[in-house]
Amino acid sequence: MPPNFVASQDFAKPSLPRHSTNGFKRSRASSVQSPNVRLSIIEEDAASAPPMPPRAHHRPFHRRWNLGDPPRSSFESPPPKYSVWDTMGPKGEKLSDVRNNKHIARRGGWRRICLILLIILTLVVGLAVGLSIGLRKKESTTSDSSSELADSPSTAPSSTSFPAGSYTLTTYLSTVRTDCVSQPADWSCFPYRTYSQSPSEALANFTWIISSSSPSEFAISSTSNPWSIEFPSTPLQKVNEGTEEEHYHFTTTFDKSTSPNSNIECQFNDTLLEAFLYTKKARDYPSPSPAEPPSSGAADKFQPWPYAIDIRQSIGGGQNIPQCFRKQAGGGLGDRITDGLTPKAEREECSCEYKNFGS
Repeated sequence: MPPNFVASQDFAKPSLPRHSTNGFKRSRASSVQSPNVRLSIIEEDAASAPPMPPRAHHRPFHRRWNLGDPPRSSFESPPPKYSVWDTMGPKGEKLSDVRNNKHIARRGGWRRICLILLIILTLVVGLAVGLSIGLRKKESTTSDSSSELADSPSTAPSSTSFPAGSYTLTTYLSTVRTDCVSQPADWSCFPYRTYSQSPSEALANFTWIISSSSPSEFAISSTSNPWSIEFPSTPLQKVNEGTEEEHYHFTTTFDKSTSPNSNIECQFNDTLLEAFLYTKKARDYPSPSPAEPPSSGAADKFQPWPYAIDIRQSIGGGQNIPQCFRKQAGGGLGDRITDGLTPKAEREECSCEYKNFGS
């Protein structure tokens, strides 16, 4: 090219492709940027990131404990039986996910859970033993209280069965009348001494049994006693219910025998026996302070009647009142005695009255 020739801009060096330099292919090493070259920094918004919302409480159980998703099923067939407790670990153990759960490990792990379960089990066992001992003591206390109530003469029996039971009716001989006989000795009343004559010697016990056929029906019968007052089962009638004079009443008849002396026995057939067993009226005999005379063996097995009692034996005069006989040596009765026996009018009455109140 001549020396005075100057290239114009139109004849500038043509651009080369990105993959070549001066028409030659660049090597791989030359294409790698220098390690001193740095990328520009990406700047984010200066405002702080929004807070992370708390986890919802209504999440499924398997997600809350990170137990994995349950198996999915098709709508064309029912889902297989699935339980989180059937989860198998890599070595075949169950509940591996629960065992390795971070929530459990963070709170002490399985040792703490076992300790809590042991404490709960101990409390349950202790509570059961305490209740068992307490109930036994309560039953024992109730039994002892029942025995004390039964032994106490001033305490009424249970209202659920009262007046059913076996009772000793402790009374005193209050009055004696002999108007139905011409010979006053022919009529007598055990124990042959009235309260006015001797309060302690006037004591008389009756042993009777009250049975129940229904909650509102009762009957009374006698047992053997010193007066030979025996009568069959007789219905009891409740009188003046709900008042202070409420009582059970019955009447029956029996054959009364007396002994004017050791050689004579007199019989008063069809003697009327009448009794009033009060359920609220208080008694005042015998007094709890003086010692009572020993009673018969049968009376010791019966509980005392806790309220007032009024028992009466009576019979009117008339023909064959009484019938007296001589006693034989063998214990039988011999000839009838009529000498000195004059019949009295029917309105003339012989009686024995026993009470445990108003002394």
